[in-house]
Amino acid sequence: MVGDMMNIMIILCLLVALIGIILIVLILNYNKIQWLIIKINKAEKNIYSHLEEKFNILSRYIEILKENIELNDDIDEYKLLNTKLSINSLNKKINNFNNIINQYMDNNEKLIKKEAIIGINKELNEVNILINGDKKYYNENVILYNHFCHKFPSIIVAKIFNYKDKDFLEENTNENLKILNDNIDDENKD
Repeated sequence: MVGDMMNIMIILCLLVALIGIILIVLILNYNKIQWLIIKINKAEKNIYSHLEEKFNILSRYIEILKENIELNDDIDEYKLLNTKLSINSLNKKINNFNNIINQYMDNNEKLIKKEAIIGINKELNEVNILINGDKKYYNENVILYNHFCHKFPSIIVAKIFNYKDKDFLEENTNENLKILNDNIDDENKD
């Protein structure tokens, strides 16, 4: 009888230890997923902030363009940009805005040489570098997050808390960045 009680106690202790180990592993995995979510959310906020900064920089181009040339109606749709869009949609809209401005600039050689435009080009180049860095950071963490949510044992945590895969951001090697770098290089040669 004492031997049976001892065996039951050992089994109970092993069971409690096993449950404790499982809980620790699940808690560690939960914390890892939460840490990745925090990093992804921080990157999203940075991207939105830098996209807004880029939009404001592009808006300054419009004032200079209005002073020097007649603008078509194609620029009007970008005056009020909805920042509630997804990052990819907002980025596309702002890049389209950027492309329209580049078309105006390409058609007017005098504008490219204006000192105000040169300064704005440099600011735009800097913010594009920040946006691309933020996107890279975001996508690297999304890779880790998505991978983590599909491997054992963290998949258990992902299922319990209903974590879903996150989408990647479109990375653009950014022709605008190349155009701006070319313009800055040309300006520095003069």
